[in-house]
Amino acid sequence: MSAATPTRTTDSARAASRLAVPLLGFLAALQVSDPNIANTAFLGAKRGLQMSVGQATLALSISTLALSATVISTGLLADRLGRRKVLVSALLLTVIGDLVVALAPGTTIFLVGRAVAGVGLGAVFGASFAYIRAVVPATGIPGAMGVYAATTGLASLVLTFVGGPLATLNWRLAFVVIPAMSLLAIPAPLALLPAQKANKAGKQDLIGQFLLAFGVIAFLYGISQISRSFSGLGALGPLLAGVLLLAGFFVYEARNSNRFFPVSLFREPLFVAAVFIGMVYNFDNALGFLQLANLWQYITELNTFEVSLWQLPMLLSGIVAALIFGRLMSHGMSNRTAVLVGAVSMAMGFGYLALSHSSRTIWGFLFGVILLGVGIIVMSLPYGNLIIGQAPKQYFGPVTSSRTTIGQFFYSIGLAVGAIIVDRITDGGTVARLIRAGVPPTETGAALDAVTAYASRSTAPTTSLGKAALSDAIVSYGSGFALAMGVGAVVSLVGGLVAAWLLRKGNDAHGVVRDDPVHTAA
Repeated sequence: MSAATPTRTTDSARAASRLAVPLLGFLAALQVSDPNIANTAFLGAKRGLQMSVGQATLALSISTLALSATVISTGLLADRLGRRKVLVSALLLTVIGDLVVALAPGTTIFLVGRAVAGVGLGAVFGASFAYIRAVVPATGIPGAMGVYAATTGLASLVLTFVGGPLATLNWRLAFVVIPAMSLLAIPAPLALLPAQKANKAGKQDLIGQFLLAFGVIAFLYGISQISRSFSGLGALGPLLAGVLLLAGFFVYEARNSNRFFPVSLFREPLFVAAVFIGMVYNFDNALGFLQLANLWQYITELNTFEVSLWQLPMLLSGIVAALIFGRLMSHGMSNRTAVLVGAVSMAMGFGYLALSHSSRTIWGFLFGVILLGVGIIVMSLPYGNLIIGQAPKQYFGPVTSSRTTIGQFFYSIGLAVGAIIVDRITDGGTVARLIRAGVPPTETGAALDAVTAYASRSTAPTTSLGKAALSDAIVSYGSGFALAMGVGAVVSLVGGLVAAWLLRKGNDAHGVVRDDPVHTAA
């Protein structure tokens, strides 16, 4: 009996190790699927709580703002208190936040709940990503990143599909999905993830944390507003304040010996390469998904469920690509090669979609969405590898968590750029066509209102002018969509080439890890 005990212990440890990375991917999927479910349920929440326009705008973004502003600080907290403790606490915080949302009697409580959930989910995602280094040796990170990305994609797909039908029944039910999954997931980290010794070397640096948090909030809020208006304090004021606060953060951290984040990393070619890869990955992800969904919903006239089905090839091809390329990278494919493959695949996908935007069947889009799905997910693998590899031991939590903040920056910019291009070309083209048809300039405003009503509420115009405007808008929208896809292709190629050059300059090697974080149990 005594001889058998070590064998059973070893077998259980190996089983736990094999399950650790898929578990981390599932935990990351909670954060990825939460905004998808929230966006689906939002229209019902807006009506049920009778939100004003300003309240609705804030409700859509408050979770993302809270997440982006706090995720680097919660990464520091994970280092100082122990990552597993913070992960479990963050899951509980997520449960509390979204349950508050589900039970909210009014808009104020709804906003508080979404902000709390955002903080919790940011900490969950940051801890799950950083934990990869604790459960996988340095040489196994590329392969683990593939499994992590694939699991995240599959789990978020399932959770989003569960949340969608519930949102159609009652918006409050949709906000129960993530709390339920978070509550069920809590025992798993305790059973499968090693408890890491707390690393108290990182500094609290409250001034630096406040500068970063408020700078991120102001900048992202300004970006969310700029697609509505290029001028005015509502957009430019927060944007300028965000830029100044973030500049102050970089200056302060560069001079502060007790800094909590090593801004000197932004002078390192490999870390800057990771930033460029993150730009391409997140910008193109936002641009592609949102504009395709809008095209299919408003021009191809699909309902929400049909749009989700048409997105499946993109998501499933990405899941398969994550496993294949993760394995290839674990057998020697460099980050640089993966970046170039991902950039070319995305550029080709965007180019194909720009040419096929008038198709009325999924088959006309299929090749393009598969190329885009593969390119996006392949780009995410070196992004994760480099962030983990370049994170110094003393700043491991903040640096690995910065992946989320960097991602939110470029994701928000991608959303705004796509919206600006398509909206301006659609409005401008519609007005030009109406004027050429003899419609007086004084009546074009009413015509555009009919188009806006159709886009926001799917309300078909009843007047002849409104119908003519909608017909013209469909033609103009296609031109705007094609231009947006062209922008995506350019960003993919230029960003990918710059990142590849930086990787070569930084002498990128497969599986490079700057420091080996503490692996011993607490």
